[in-house]
Amino acid sequence: MKGNQSWLSTLNPACKLLAHFLAMFILMAITDPKETLGIWLIAVFIGIFFGGWRMSYLLKRFLPYLGFFILVFWMMAAFGKGEETIWNWAWFHVTEESLTNGLTISLRMLGFVTFGLLFTSTTDLTLFIMSLIHQCKLSPKWAYGLLAGFRFIPLFQSELNQMKAAHKIRGYKQKSSWKAFMRYSLPLFTQGVRKSERIAIAMEARGFTGTRDRTYYQTTKLGVKDLIYLIGLLFMVFGVCLVSRILWGE
Repeated sequence: MKGNQSWLSTLNPACKLLAHFLAMFILMAITDPKETLGIWLIAVFIGIFFGGWRMSYLLKRFLPYLGFFILVFWMMAAFGKGEETIWNWAWFHVTEESLTNGLTISLRMLGFVTFGLLFTSTTDLTLFIMSLIHQCKLSPKWAYGLLAGFRFIPLFQSELNQMKAAHKIRGYKQKSSWKAFMRYSLPLFTQGVRKSERIAIAMEARGFTGTRDRTYYQTTKLGVKDLIYLIGLLFMVFGVCLVSRILWGE
């Protein structure tokens, strides 16, 4: 995770995560596709105007999921149950109820992905860990361990690319995927153990004991704009549900 220069990146990560979790929880309780579509559009609106998203970024991120969403929608619509038949051919039976369920579930999944992307694309990893310590009262021992684990991911990716390039230069070709997995995973595992031991020794040498009574280079606090975002997001979500039921009488 890496923050950008948008307004959303200036918010407290813990409060922002809570707001998105509440919005996704409401999504799970909604069974109307119109309301689900409205909540997803709210997330897209926030990403464009407050999260620094561009259309090229949206297309790049959502195109890989588009085929999966279409597949889920078709499976729910074509093989669902219902009384009001819309289309029937062979073993496909599309009903009004199954079509509604398919749209709701696919849009719900799309909303989950959008809210998750809205958080990860506008949140700095270090500030997120600090907010877990200061606002969520997470133990520094677990928090810094989690931060170190996240930092290992790009290192593992870089080392994996180096090993693949070295094997390619030497002309090595592995036909079995299981043997290739063992060939790459064992060196990565041993290097990860060595690096974790070095990090543990370095932290202990600098006086890290994992207690809460310590000083911090970076601190996070809750502000008025954080509460405005939390309340505003919930207000928009409930507003979409209310307007949808007033207009369509559901």
